Amino acid sequence: MLLTTPIHPRAENTMKVNFQDREYDFVPWLPAMGRVFQRPFAFDCETTLIDNERPGLTPAYVLGAAFDGKSGVFVPRTQVSDFFAAHLDCTVVFHNAAFDLDVIHMAAPDTNLYDRVDVNQIYDTQLMHRLLTLGEDGHTSQGKGESTLEHCAATYLSVDLPKDTTDSRGNPVRLSYGKWLNRPLGEMDRVYLEYLAADVIATRKLYKVLRTRTRNLLDGSAGVWGFVSDEWLDDCISRFGPQTHHIQLKAAIVLRSITANGLHLDNARRSELAESLQTLQQRQKAKLRKYGYLAGGKGSNKSLQAVLRMRSRKNPKLSYPLTETEQFATAYDALQDLAHADPFVKLLLEYRETKELLGSFVGKMAKSVLHPSFNVLARSGRTSSFGEINAQNLPKSDEVRACFVPRPGYEFIDADYATIELATLAQACLTQFGLDSKMAAAINGGADLHKLVAARMLDKSPDEVTKEERQKAKPVNFGKPGGMGNETLTTYAKVNYGVKMTPEEADALSESWFDQFPEMRDFLHNAADTAAELAEMLDLTPASHFASTDDNRFINHPDNAELDRPHPILAMMLMKVVKEPSPMTNAGKAYSEADCNYFWTQLEAVVDQLPAAQQKAVVARRPSRSLQRAVMGLVGRAPVFTLSGRVRANATYSARHNTIFQGLAADGAKLALWRLWRAGYRIVNFVHDQVLIEVPEGSARERMVHAKKIRGHMIEGMKELVPDVRVEVSYAAATRWYKDAEAVIDSTGKKLELWAPKPQEKQKVGAKSA
Repeated sequence: MLLTTPIHPRAENTMKVNFQDREYDFVPWLPAMGRVFQRPFAFDCETTLIDNERPGLTPAYVLGAAFDGKSGVFVPRTQVSDFFAAHLDCTVVFHNAAFDLDVIHMAAPDTNLYDRVDVNQIYDTQLMHRLLTLGEDGHTSQGKGESTLEHCAATYLSVDLPKDTTDSRGNPVRLSYGKWLNRPLGEMDRVYLEYLAADVIATRKLYKVLRTRTRNLLDGSAGVWGFVSDEWLDDCISRFGPQTHHIQLKAAIVLRSITANGLHLDNARRSELAESLQTLQQRQKAKLRKYGYLAGGKGSNKSLQAVLRMRSRKNPKLSYPLTETEQFATAYDALQDLAHADPFVKLLLEYRETKELLGSFVGKMAKSVLHPSFNVLARSGRTSSFGEINAQNLPKSDEVRACFVPRPGYEFIDADYATIELATLAQACLTQFGLDSKMAAAINGGADLHKLVAARMLDKSPDEVTKEERQKAKPVNFGKPGGMGNETLTTYAKVNYGVKMTPEEADALSESWFDQFPEMRDFLHNAADTAAELAEMLDLTPASHFASTDDNRFINHPDNAELDRPHPILAMMLMKVVKEPSPMTNAGKAYSEADCNYFWTQLEAVVDQLPAAQQKAVVARRPSRSLQRAVMGLVGRAPVFTLSGRVRANATYSARHNTIFQGLAADGAKLALWRLWRAGYRIVNFVHDQVLIEVPEGSARERMVHAKKIRGHMIEGMKELVPDVRVEVSYAAATRWYKDAEAVIDSTGKKLELWAPKPQEKQKVGAKSA
């Protein structure tokens, strides 16, 4: 125990804390000590028990600790304001900063730590870790336990931070700080102080390691696709943080606030909604049954495996992931990338969302507010939602969305960006790739891009393009930038837009798109030569082939003078061997046993790079389409930069191109979120390019003032990253969350009326959206 309170960090009762075989001094901080740190320090706070049943509640600050790499201090609740006031210009490091900042703000609002976020003086080692793994490995460590402090300490510091420590009474330390709330520091058991001190020491050491690793990653990234210049990257780091850390931190803070605010439910429509969802669920089950999948019934997993096997054969160009037991993966993360191209997968995921949503409502009937949780960073740079309700993936029908209402005395302003990913694509072409962008010119001129593409194909004026013709151009504008092929485009159009498109129409629209925006030929030229890369990776040379097979046809060929040079044709042969039980040449001649042995042997050299299921297939020499896809996936992946300065590793061709414009749009929207939140707006939902905000009930004139301010903040946030292309934001005011709400503005342009659907416009659950 600490028996007395010191007045100086070198007082006689300084506490010694051992970490990695080194002792560090910790003392309680007092205002008389003033500033004790001259460089960045880590801060961690312990709180009362978190109430998982009430996500809107912030737990109370009990005790904090700070550490600058040399020594540390304990900061009691009563000294929080004075401590941070004494360290005004210091950089502060947290692990999960959004949580700690919220706790500190509730305990001492005058600390104004959010002001430090504005000037980039706050760092979050959890986000630094996730951004580093994105840049090094291509994922964001969003799985359970993958970004905790203990995981990071073990990964980067080789330190075990035990979370099962108990006090002298057998109570778990990490869950028992609440009993020390508002009690003198001198009464606290030493184990509680040691636990907190170890965490804050680990956080500071993590900061140093992660900062160095991230800097090394970025310093060696000049060859990454999307890199502009050293000056550009330095500017990105200065403005947005290394790997866009500062953008993600701002977004994490706001998303935590959105979770706390929650979405209010109209209690009067609960039973109606539950009934509608049950009807939709039955309709979806019937559609799934037509594919052969018996959702929720006996043997449903077996039937799902059979359907996925059939879909895999029907769509050989799509990659259906396998588990370690060689079953088709069925989790959302495994299937989500297939939803745009396979109608069965899209329907399956929609059915699951309906089932989950139904459970949210039925299981929480007594709750008037549902609190969505958010993941601030997916691989693309976007956010995702989970928790009590997936607020970013609700059915589009008004019978679902209109069940959400503002708090009493408030109304909604619903604002979203117009075709923002085309604007970010155009900006990237201009700034990132130095292209003369016709798309940018069209957007800046106020043109309707969908009409432009349709008009060029049909050889008519954009004004003459019909609604149906315009709708057919949408899949092209939104699918082609990611490198979508024309065959996939027809499925994409049907699955996502309800548009029937013939292969001939897909070809014509694609050609029209490239003619309308010629810079896209250069943008999409960044294609990988899979065969050449695979040949190089596996050392598939005429010389190695001859050494293994005694077959001299390759080494004697006149085009193969360089016998040790990787040969793409050998790679193409290997891809047949790993796919087909009896591979044959184009002339119908079976591959020799020696050829097959050669290819399997060469592949065994990199077998550990394949997923577990495919590793077993290689060892057993069991060919399949899934194995071929896995082998092809060994190459063709490369890193990519967003214009905001974030590198993503191991991205496929499509992922690289999608990241360029999706990642930039996501970052711009996150900056806009921060501006809105700092302006005092109460945001209750965020869906990629859309915000739902509660404003006080007022006159139509007051409503318009709010709407214009919200629009202004959104444009200004996006303009930080998209300065040269027009950014448009539409808005509407309503008393419910309506899918198709539009601005109702009077003739003076100064009044915004509340929008409401006409009776005939009311939409049933599951109805198609435009």
